Amino acid sequence: MDALIIMLKNVLVFVALAIPGLILVKTKLLKTEASGVLSKVLLYIGMPFLILNSTLNVSFNGELLKIIWISAVIGVVYTMACFFLSKPWTAMEKEEKTRGMMRFCSVFTNNGFLGIPLATAVFPTQPLVLTCVIIINIITNALMYTLGVFLISGDKSRIHVKKALCNPVLIAFVIGLILNLIGVKSVLPEISTYAGYLGGLVTPLSMLILGMKLGGVPIKPMFTSWKTYYVSAIKLVAMPAVIVAIALLLNSVFALGAELVLGVFVAFAMPTAALATTFADGYGGDMDNAVSFTLGSTILSVATIPLLYWLLLAIL
Repeated sequence: MDALIIMLKNVLVFVALAIPGLILVKTKLLKTEASGVLSKVLLYIGMPFLILNSTLNVSFNGELLKIIWISAVIGVVYTMACFFLSKPWTAMEKEEKTRGMMRFCSVFTNNGFLGIPLATAVFPTQPLVLTCVIIINIITNALMYTLGVFLISGDKSRIHVKKALCNPVLIAFVIGLILNLIGVKSVLPEISTYAGYLGGLVTPLSMLILGMKLGGVPIKPMFTSWKTYYVSAIKLVAMPAVIVAIALLLNSVFALGAELVLGVFVAFAMPTAALATTFADGYGGDMDNAVSFTLGSTILSVATIPLLYWLLLAIL
């Protein structure tokens, strides 16, 4: 029960960070569109420096390398499996754009803007949990710019392999890896302090953006549509339960460690990827449902994340 309370408190604090953004939009001090500027700050400054700082502060050893490659394999296999499985489980939707958005939102997770900050807050003494989440985030980001773009646009020619390989998160991880291996931190420890300050933007900014988006849409339609609950049930409960069960099985056979299981849980139990609305806008997707699925799953995750975490700890 203590574990449930700890996770619940952290999730509630995260959600409370969205309230100022909601108020700013509702009082018309800011327009919802202003969240686009903050999103760019988050994507190109906050997230890269958070990844950079995390990579600078890990010790590379056999255990860490094992976590990295296993996490990468899990990220690829999970995303590819969900990509193909999402076709039959959304077959009842006849509108092509809506079906594509339902598939995207049930496959891709917000482990960047929510998962990484949550792992940092809940597991500060277990760096391997955060490493697992970061690696899975890198993999899913790359696949989002390929498989994700195809799901939303329905057009293979709009897939951006270059963006997949040159996204800020991957670049920051590679730079951090190089700086760590050559021992820059021991000579210039201030680099970690600097990266820490900018990386600290991620949690408050991501939730402020969510609040601003929430302030610009009507709430009632979001929770009267069966599609919001259907996509959220797949994204928040069904698929996390399956992948965590597989991770637990692998752990029992190969002794991978509880930190890997916890990392997999954090990476995949998060709500729909925040980039759903950005991709919908950029690739002509179903914007209305992108907003509903993203915000709806985020609000519902306040209940699902702590409960699933409690059940997981009971098993571990």
